[in-house]
Amino acid sequence: MADGPVKMTPEFCFTFPVTQLNKHDVSVKYPVMINPITVLKPGMVLRVIYVPPTQSDSVDLLGAHKGNMEESYSRETANTDAHAASLPPEMAHEIETQRRRVWEVPGNFVLAMAQLPTDVMHLIYSPTGKDRTVDLVDTSFSFFDGMFVGSPDGGVQVLAVENGSYANQAGVKAGDEILAVGHTPIGGDLNAFAATFAAVKKSAHDEEQTSFPMTVRSGGVTRTVVMPLTPTIKNFLNGGL
Repeated sequence: MADGPVKMTPEFCFTFPVTQLNKHDVSVKYPVMINPITVLKPGMVLRVIYVPPTQSDSVDLLGAHKGNMEESYSRETANTDAHAASLPPEMAHEIETQRRRVWEVPGNFVLAMAQLPTDVMHLIYSPTGKDRTVDLVDTSFSFFDGMFVGSPDGGVQVLAVENGSYANQAGVKAGDEILAVGHTPIGGDLNAFAATFAAVKKSAHDEEQTSFPMTVRSGGVTRTVVMPLTPTIKNFLNGGL
């Protein structure tokens, strides 16, 4: 587990900034964005669950994290109307060792993530950390063209870059602070970055462009990187003219 930025090869688990919240709970050290609509903030209680690629989303994913520590290891969910049914046996078998209700030490949380592919992994977390049996959210991981971003110092910083990703191809480095996407400043806000990134990327795609610019700063030096887009027939032909 690393506190500073690293390069993902190919996963991000060791960059996840987790810390001990109290005797039984794990949280993040500073805000991180794990998908375009989800910012994890300090104080949120984190759990992790593995979902086999053949399984569809289900409320039972949350049910697996209901109740106390012992119940979370069994197939039985908490005795509530919403989660009265047991987990399907095939799912229970697959997630038997990964669905602990509370990760009591940061290292165990990180080790669990290290064994699970992010494209099929769901994060279960409590936004408030107060009601760990009811107030739970199920979300998945989805990064920005290979960038894992967070806000360790109040800005939007690239914590890790996945090898072979569009961000990697563009020359984005772990440790870069993102100042603007396209020509729109993001003001150091993770949600503003997500909204701007999506809007600029969509506009470039709609206009059949092959890339869009992003302004970053590292070591006091500001530079522009060019983020490539997935090729289309039209921009491929235009690029060859």
